[in-house]
Amino acid sequence: MTQHKLLVVSVDAMHVDDIPFARTLPAFAQILERAAVAEIEGIYPSVTYPNHTAQTTGCPPARSGIFNNLQFQPGKGDRSEWFWDSRAIKVPTLFEAAKAAGLTVAAVQWPVTANEQNIDWLVPEIASPQVFEGLEDQYRQTTDEASLERYILPNLDRVVIREPKRNYFPFVNHVSEQILRNERPDVMFVHLVEVDSARHAGGSYGPHVEQALREVDVTLGSYLKALSDNGDLETTNIVLVSDHGHVDTEQHTNLNVIFAERGFLRLDTERKLADYDVFCLGAGLSGQLFLAEDLTAERRAEVEALLAEIESTPEYRIEKIWTSQETLRDYGLDGPFDYVVESEPGVIVGMLLDRRPVVRRGDDDFPAYLGNHGHAPRHGGQPVFIGTGPDFAPGADAGRRSMLDEAPTFAALLGLDLPAAEGVVLTELLATAAVPA
Repeated sequence: MTQHKLLVVSVDAMHVDDIPFARTLPAFAQILERAAVAEIEGIYPSVTYPNHTAQTTGCPPARSGIFNNLQFQPGKGDRSEWFWDSRAIKVPTLFEAAKAAGLTVAAVQWPVTANEQNIDWLVPEIASPQVFEGLEDQYRQTTDEASLERYILPNLDRVVIREPKRNYFPFVNHVSEQILRNERPDVMFVHLVEVDSARHAGGSYGPHVEQALREVDVTLGSYLKALSDNGDLETTNIVLVSDHGHVDTEQHTNLNVIFAERGFLRLDTERKLADYDVFCLGAGLSGQLFLAEDLTAERRAEVEALLAEIESTPEYRIEKIWTSQETLRDYGLDGPFDYVVESEPGVIVGMLLDRRPVVRRGDDDFPAYLGNHGHAPRHGGQPVFIGTGPDFAPGADAGRRSMLDEAPTFAALLGLDLPAAEGVVLTELLATAAVPA
């Protein structure tokens, strides 16, 4: 099999339902014209960092160590750090395999890649700016000198800062095109979040999503032109993926507030967390419950009684509280937590302490986001896998497949082994010559 280049673009939160509209857009249409496709069942919880880690390792959270977007830092609330550092990943990655094989590797805004030594051209996604002394410092501490000097520092003015938010769209779109054009890497992974941002702000479907897809299409068009100008278009496999769907939000059930009201979580005089018997780490439309390490058997029984009460109270709209052993068995989800809270679709499992226990859409204090994720992957729109290029079979459809199959498929396209991966190669999508022996 001839070695071809690989460009993987994650269109965060793109659903299979978006494909008909995407076909009306020039760059998407060019990619979809001869594409091989699959509908993907993602990782639980259906949030960005566990799923993007699965896409580069083929491993679920129980093995990768990335079980949430957020790290467990209960005293920090919504300023808890995300899993931004690649050294948190406990299994080998595709980047490592590619570098070991002598391939040049690039990644722009791909989650959990900060300080990744196996990426030659690295612009990491940093979702925890509070850790650093400003925008420049966050990159000086998380990438290499060449990436910093050649691509990051000259383009930092493209980051739009409106505290506390930062809009990286213009920066990411420009820098990724420049790296693809100038460096011509063998392997490149890019993460685009316009569609996810639109769905959060305005809900799962509507003109706002179509506008976000138009914006992504412009970026994809710049990639296709760069590949064409370099003579690489016909020898590059291009894969569009996504990480999760979205569900319209209807309610917030703020479990930590309930725990505080019932005496299982205690606040200081400034209403900050003092200590806890049980604490909820939110994951959007699900949550993970951590019990205090020194909990007595008697107190644990009281916690479990409260959890059973919460599960059976219709007002809270909690579908099931799983033990971590159950989610490990059914979803490959495990971590330093004891329970996983699965809400009804559309109900955010809240972790903040300055809320009412239940807040419904239409209430004055209902938070602004109208769409969210974190739900079990069987709900909502499903992620995409769209592959085109010399090693894909045009028109092939693998049906519904696991996200764990993506990393082994990327490895197969590059002629690499990824022995730690739990998924299998999507051979149904590959041309005969590209199918591994």
